[in-house]
Amino acid sequence: MKTRTFLFSGVVMFVIALVLNVAVDQQASSQQLRFGFVNSSVIMTQFEDAQRAQRQFENIIVGWENELRQKIQGLQEMYDDFQRKQGMMTEQARIEEQQRLIEIEQEINQYRMEKFGQGGEIVNEQERIFRPVREKILNAIEVIAQQENLNFVLDKTEDVPVLLFAESRFDVTFKVLDYLKRGSQ
Repeated sequence: MKTRTFLFSGVVMFVIALVLNVAVDQQASSQQLRFGFVNSSVIMTQFEDAQRAQRQFENIIVGWENELRQKIQGLQEMYDDFQRKQGMMTEQARIEEQQRLIEIEQEINQYRMEKFGQGGEIVNEQERIFRPVREKILNAIEVIAQQENLNFVLDKTEDVPVLLFAESRFDVTFKVLDYLKRGSQ
């Protein structure tokens, strides 16, 4: 996982360096580039909307965890009961009870994956809850960047700075895409 994050960080840094290099070349003769930064961790811990969203998200997770814990506890009680009674059961009854326990365990695992697995409901809920907060924050960053005449705003929270705002005139996305589509001719 860290390798993937490191690789992604390297790609992000390369793209930022490329964008900044092009921007510096374009701006070198006319004006100085201005950078700003934010610490998104500070914003997320001090912005009331973000705190409210975090509490809402945590409440959902706690509810799912409690439900999962109850299901596991119920399965454990059923298994303990089976262990006590299996000596008195017929072979057929024992097989049926074991099958029932396996099915319940599979249901629990399916619930866990649906809620907490990769691409599970936790991801959708996080996106749904935090999207309005993120939009407010990015809008505020853009307003402040314009007020302060900043060309770029970076987030210093991560090990690798993340570009949060850039004037559209420095956007070379389609030039990069064109280059990639044509190949490095």
